[in-house]
Amino acid sequence: MTRGFCFAAAVALTVSAAGTVSAQKVSLKVKFVEGRKSTMVVHTKTEQTLTLVGMDLESGSDQTLTISTVNGKRADDGTLKVTSKIDAVKAAVTLPGGTELEFDSAQPDADPPGTQFDFVLDIFKATAKSKWTATITPDNRIASIDGRDAAFGDLPQNLQDAMKSQLDPEYLKQAANDEIDRLPTEPVAKGDSWERTTLMRLDSGQKLEFTTKYTYEGPVQEGGKELHKINVKTTSVDYSADADAPLKVLESDLSVANSEGYMLFDAEAGQATKHEASMQLKGSLKLEVMGMELPGTLDLKMENSHTLK
Repeated sequence: MTRGFCFAAAVALTVSAAGTVSAQKVSLKVKFVEGRKSTMVVHTKTEQTLTLVGMDLESGSDQTLTISTVNGKRADDGTLKVTSKIDAVKAAVTLPGGTELEFDSAQPDADPPGTQFDFVLDIFKATAKSKWTATITPDNRIASIDGRDAAFGDLPQNLQDAMKSQLDPEYLKQAANDEIDRLPTEPVAKGDSWERTTLMRLDSGQKLEFTTKYTYEGPVQEGGKELHKINVKTTSVDYSADADAPLKVLESDLSVANSEGYMLFDAEAGQATKHEASMQLKGSLKLEVMGMELPGTLDLKMENSHTLK
């Protein structure tokens, strides 16, 4: 399933980073440019081995979303509307037991393969129809994100319940503001670092909380432009679940086995152009499903990229 951080990316791509160099420091200021139209391609790939009571459950996904965004004009009260929609979805999913599913929004009504997991294709189909509107405050914060769940209203209730936490407007607002807050609050020089903690919601009430270290690497040349590069490294993770989730996390001892990534900002254009990151999470855990305790281990590899077109 698609994750909440992919949807927040559509709002984040409209964020500007206007650089002003003073005494070898750069100030990365966030603003939303009126009338700007942007398109971002978001690619995510996961490979997971969950071992429970000695049984390996392997799964993975490879998804690409194309998201377009249009900024409106500032109202008299200083607020601004940003509308986003998903233009295209391509996905390939491997589920425990070896079931493989593929979806392409260019052929949304293709016949399903007839497996017990065909409902996953319905979720992708709804995702491809998604539209939402963010309201920006006068001081360039996200006040609200509305309409994200509308495309999923025709799904069976159990699927809507499973995705409820990912589509919660308050979570989406938080995730979008987290994207803005990745930038340093003070002017930085090459080598300066700062940390941020962010929440990623998964389906069925599961969640991952990451601590990430950012380091300003200075200006770089790419595509004939001077861009500002920020190194990204996730240092810790906490896995849990909501109290009312069907799957309970009794114990979790996950760590970040490896992590690397970077962001690029075009100061002249005033917007982010690229974000690439990869990490591997490994460790032990103990889950509870329907009153049964299941000890096990997790090995999860994740890659994601956001590229402005």
